[in-house]
Amino acid sequence: MTTETEHALSVALLDTQAERRTTLEDKLVLLGHQPIVFADVSELLITLCIGQRFDLLLLTLHDQKLHRSLSEVCKRLRIPTLLMVEDAQWGALAPRSEDSSWDDAIDFDVLETRIQELDWRIRSLFKGGHAPAQLPWLESEMTWGDYKFTPDSTTVRYRGRDIHLTQLELAFAVELFRNIGRVLTRDWLLKKLWTNKPRLDGTRTVDVCATKVRKKLDLRYENGFVLRGIYRQGYQLVSVSPSTGR
Repeated sequence: MTTETEHALSVALLDTQAERRTTLEDKLVLLGHQPIVFADVSELLITLCIGQRFDLLLLTLHDQKLHRSLSEVCKRLRIPTLLMVEDAQWGALAPRSEDSSWDDAIDFDVLETRIQELDWRIRSLFKGGHAPAQLPWLESEMTWGDYKFTPDSTTVRYRGRDIHLTQLELAFAVELFRNIGRVLTRDWLLKKLWTNKPRLDGTRTVDVCATKVRKKLDLRYENGFVLRGIYRQGYQLVSVSPSTGR
């Protein structure tokens, strides 16, 4: 199995956790790339200082300051970076701003996410043809039940706590709430939320996003909204009465 970039990539892989690092290394090798593994930032910086270059820096979140420093170095060296963030870590990210953009951050569980998704993420970074939708622009704060969406933010306020979504998950959630009661087909969602349909299984792509949104926003009867999967069609968000379950 090889990725659809023009050639095998030389990938600098930075991760402080051994099990996760080994899993990522194995996936990159299976994709036909050439990973060079680093367990700490200083080792990587020394390697860059002596002149070695990479096609891609792939790293997991462990220190925001170090990541920002690495990003600046890689920008100067024109090395693309891809930051992988697992569900519980989104709260640790600094807010988006003009000086700090997390467009290179993806929601990725190293031990569970399929290798095809990693392949697609890498191809998207280099080709730019399958990028997810931009933040859904809200002219003002929007509230559905206890869910509060704020313009230019990937954070949803829910009953006094913040829920952190990726850009794609946020766009997916906003379309669901804007179309409560309507069945949104997988084809419609793909065309709306992805600039081009991914070459991996499109159905799987939508279903994975729906699962994450359902879990993060806790869309169930007790909370007033239920996300239903409609057989062979797509998804429907319905408003229900928590007391009756209807």
